Amino acid sequence: MFSKPAILLYLLGWSCFAQAQPFAFITNQGSDSVSVIDTANNKIINTIKVGHRPAGVAVSHNGEHVYVSNPESRDISVIDTSRMAVVASISVGGGPVAIAISPDDKWLYVADWYDDSVFVIDTKKLAISKQIPVGDSPSGLAVDPAGNYLYVANRDDNTVMIIELNNYSVQHSIKVGKAPFGMALNTARKQLYTANVQSGDVTIIDLENNSVIGHVKVGLFPYAIEVDNDHDRLFVTNQRSNSVSVIALDDMKLSATIDVGEYPEGLDLHPVKPHLYVANWFDNIVSVIDINTLDIIDEIETEDGCRAYGDFILAE
Repeated sequence: MFSKPAILLYLLGWSCFAQAQPFAFITNQGSDSVSVIDTANNKIINTIKVGHRPAGVAVSHNGEHVYVSNPESRDISVIDTSRMAVVASISVGGGPVAIAISPDDKWLYVADWYDDSVFVIDTKKLAISKQIPVGDSPSGLAVDPAGNYLYVANRDDNTVMIIELNNYSVQHSIKVGKAPFGMALNTARKQLYTANVQSGDVTIIDLENNSVIGHVKVGLFPYAIEVDNDHDRLFVTNQRSNSVSVIALDDMKLSATIDVGEYPEGLDLHPVKPHLYVANWFDNIVSVIDINTLDIIDEIETEDGCRAYGDFILAE
């Protein structure tokens, strides 16, 4: 059901408003919901019920849909952003977690933790078109901006696979740290990064020769990564250190640590403002960090168990 503010915005012309102000879609695993944050004022304007125990999230590049993975109901909820409501549910695999979307929004990639596969979903037909066997417990996904390659982190194989998307073949399998989970792609540097939960570090992969060029120690149980191209650095959530690590890429060293809420997981940069949003699972709070000062400037209360694993901000 729409809240009163949501109804008012809809009546004023939601689609125009959505283009003017980015929204953040935060999955709440404990309450089977998604909190919608208006990043203009950091207020929750809507709460959308989805499947059971939602975790992963991906916003389409055209801003029309948000896709949410529900590991325990084994499906993907499709949210129409103009209506702020679930318009479809797609059954998939045994435990979908990470999700990513192709640059043209035609294909959704879903990493299934239990089936050791990546499912390819046709976003028009809302149906599975392909199942790609990968490594043990795939947990992280990234797609290159040209749509040619899919990168998959296999947590229990300690590997990253590079899949060519024109034929869905595995081109490379690269050993990284122990238990890689979140991933991020840096096209400017032609690098790929993995957050390695059990070895407590970030692996840096050179994509020109598909080899590891370094590891950077961070906090306990690093989980997700965000690239800050403007400052040539990385932000990494550390679940058990309750912090975000900042890595300078020019010398591949830890440059700062920011204390946030309890058990931080997903994080995403605002497309315009110098703000980083961090979902803290155990606190039910999204921390907003000023990336120029590295100070927390706001905290937003969500529903139970906010995770927001993926790209959760609707870009302008």
